[in-house]
Amino acid sequence: MQKRLEDLKRVAVMNPTDVNLTAYMRYQRMVMNKSEHFAERWQRLVWTVPDLDYGLSGRPTNAMAINVFDEQQRERQAQTIKSLAATHGLIFVFRGDCPHCHRFAPILKRFEEEFGFTVLAISMDGRAIPEYPNARPDNGMAARLNATAVPALYLTAPTTRQIVPVGFGVMSMTDLVERIAALAQDAPASARQP
Repeated sequence: MQKRLEDLKRVAVMNPTDVNLTAYMRYQRMVMNKSEHFAERWQRLVWTVPDLDYGLSGRPTNAMAINVFDEQQRERQAQTIKSLAATHGLIFVFRGDCPHCHRFAPILKRFEEEFGFTVLAISMDGRAIPEYPNARPDNGMAARLNATAVPALYLTAPTTRQIVPVGFGVMSMTDLVERIAALAQDAPASARQP
């Protein structure tokens, strides 16, 4: 059917007479009707055979189920992040004169408090920021981390001395949760155990 439809289309494009266009359009309508019937039968079968329903095994497709799925995912991410906070910390590199750093700092502070992370704040210009008034002046750490843009955030495992970037620039709370949860998946299980 697909080949026949393509042939009729080629003929109609090369020679767009009423006869050729009508032949193509009628055949296309017949194919579309069959496709619609196929889709309806497919859907009815999915309703009756749960293991064929992708929405039950993957990301749901209806709004109510998506809300439940997203809520469960947020809960899993929160548990993963809280567990990670027992063995990992965050390094926050900023400049006191950076408006982006000032915008990001309250978000990071809320993240720190909600999930129990320890944050080591490093000021590249020696100036403090309200959320991190006791920030350490940069002693070359920013260069070692290759922090060429601020704000910069790194996840660190002190026991293994592993440091990985979380991101640069202003990040939302959602961004932080998603990124740190993703990095937690990459962390070896032994590093996540308290």
